[in-house]
Amino acid sequence: MPADWKTDPALPETIRHGLTRFCTDLTAALGDQLIAVVLYGGLAKGEFTPGNSDVNVLVVLRSATLPALDALLPAMEQARAEFPLALLTLAEADLPTFSEVFPIKFTDIQRQHRLLAGREIFAQLAITRDRLRRQCARELQNLLLRLRSFYLQRGHRPEQLEETLTHAVSSFLTTLGALVELQTGERPATKATTVANADKLGLNAQFLRDLLALKRGELKPDAAALKQLFGAFLDTIHQAARLTEKL
Repeated sequence: MPADWKTDPALPETIRHGLTRFCTDLTAALGDQLIAVVLYGGLAKGEFTPGNSDVNVLVVLRSATLPALDALLPAMEQARAEFPLALLTLAEADLPTFSEVFPIKFTDIQRQHRLLAGREIFAQLAITRDRLRRQCARELQNLLLRLRSFYLQRGHRPEQLEETLTHAVSSFLTTLGALVELQTGERPATKATTVANADKLGLNAQFLRDLLALKRGELKPDAAALKQLFGAFLDTIHQAARLTEKL
């Protein structure tokens, strides 16, 4: 990627302009309260789908007080009128604590992000392997419980099964990427590379490709096939959860 994100053709022009305005507005409104503005998620990884993906931005403040949030609010509202901004805000001093509580998210941001404004804050961030493993286990078990509950409530409605699968696959693959890192020492750069490495965990990579195709609208299963996909997804999540006990 080009060093200057403002001229990077990989970022859609309208979003580049919107992010430029957002950073300018934040700097003017917050002054030295603003520590960093960081782009992360799909757009930072080259997985952005216009009309479907959010623009994930982390704003780090010297202190995340109510006055600071009030000062940030107009810039956020202006940005959301221009592009699908999903904003995460925290105080600089809270970064080590948040990274310990949410190690999957913060290792993901640490490894793949673009600094939009301010200074680099992730270089010294240290997240232990055990915290990462424990969150993987927690996320997978929670997802399994939620999907079982959903199926008991709405499993007779195929359109809702499809919607649930397309939403759940992203969070599952994020966790799976962390599991791949625990197994191999390297975090996959994209969802597609996470799927490509699934066989290293003993998981069915082709099934996961089918889930990605469903999410992208490239797979159009009937009601019976959707039910099979849902059942296979539950089995895959359970299998991945068991893996966390061995890593």
